[in-house]
Amino acid sequence: MTRTGIESEAVKRLVHGIEDATMKDILVRCLEGSISPSIALMQMLIETDAVAVRAAVDDITQRAASLSRSGDSLVRDRVDDLTQLVVERSGTD
Repeated sequence: MTRTGIESEAVKRLVHGIEDATMKDILVRCLEGSISPSIALMQMLIETDAVAVRAAVDDITQRAASLSRSGDSLVRDRVDDLTQLVVERSGTD
């Protein structure tokens, strides 16, 4: 399996269960590296409220901790970057 295939599988595992299609699409693009975590966060906040965004990011973070495999390091780094942005933003509210 190619690096891209490994990342794609990791992203699918992480977003599995996210119900909101728009938020799921934004998260997929972020975790695949198509958009930066800061752009993803901004887009999610435009689409929904901060509570829903925090819940989705918390879910992704938890899944990354429990479902990550050795080849998922790049995707895990993107999750960490997104999580850090949400935590920093929460501290300024």
